[in-house]
Amino acid sequence: MQFKKKMIYSGIVSVAALIATIFLPIIPCRTAPLIPNPILKWTLCSLNLDVVSTGSIKEFFGYTNSLTEAYVITLIIAFLVSMIFFHYTTKNKKH
Repeated sequence: MQFKKKMIYSGIVSVAALIATIFLPIIPCRTAPLIPNPILKWTLCSLNLDVVSTGSIKEFFGYTNSLTEAYVITLIIAFLVSMIFFHYTTKNKKH
């Protein structure tokens, strides 16, 4: 597979993964109630804007509280994973 096709397919896969995270809770996050010295618990969250609550702390990927940064991280991770997958599963035919 050509590099250009790998880039296009990886882009499609990363956008599909981002859309899936809006509907399905597949992003690792740490949650805790909004109290002093909270104990954060790992769980799976979705990146839906309607589900974000103001009475608790959510750290997406254990790194950020911002949904925008979580969207970017999701796109980058999905793109890199799919590029690596396509690199090892598709081979160029050399004659």
